[in-house]
Amino acid sequence: MTTAQRIVSRFQNRTAQSHWKGKFLGDNARLRWDQNSWLLEELPQKGKKTVKVATLDNPGSRGWDRFSAYIPENILREANLSPSDKYEAIKKKITDAYEAAAEMTITSMSPEQLEKGRGWDWLREIKWYENNVFYLKIEPEGTEPFVAEGKDFSIKVGWTSFKTYSPDSDFQQSDPSYTIYESTAPTSARKLYQILKADPNALKSITWGNLHEWFKKNKINYETHFSVWH
Repeated sequence: MTTAQRIVSRFQNRTAQSHWKGKFLGDNARLRWDQNSWLLEELPQKGKKTVKVATLDNPGSRGWDRFSAYIPENILREANLSPSDKYEAIKKKITDAYEAAAEMTITSMSPEQLEKGRGWDWLREIKWYENNVFYLKIEPEGTEPFVAEGKDFSIKVGWTSFKTYSPDSDFQQSDPSYTIYESTAPTSARKLYQILKADPNALKSITWGNLHEWFKKNKINYETHFSVWH
């Protein structure tokens, strides 16, 4: 494998890993989080075409890391989630835990701190941003992204998207040079995901130059992108 190929492979292995630091599974709902935010999803269910997805920013991430009450682990301890909790119950418990954290933080401040920071009410601004999305856009549990290896390339494969860079891509230049193949829609990504999950070595003997024909043979739609000066 060339230096460029190794760079691409390392890049894809990093991006294939979810940035979330923790996960909780309720009753047909999944909660994930890192230090700065939360993602709550209804999991795909039989008979439902749309599911709810909500995000919440951690108020304590706005440069106020001294507020230990806002550390996700402490919020979770206060929330006391149960595996039987459904989507709305999880959302309410996390909201209630943040409201309790806000009260504890503000009431523990000295008069001088309260006077100095007249805008402490923003700590009480706990707001989820929610949308209804088509169920196929939500990754079912157990379908985490992974990286598959071809003969001279790597491909990042997820339930809703895939992407691969040509082996001669150069990311070390100030103006990188690359060619990208990526999925046109979640349906093409799912098809590739299922093929490679069933046979992780399906691309082992396929070169980048032959990947187009392999995609065509397996009826996997994709699109191509180039760097500006490629």
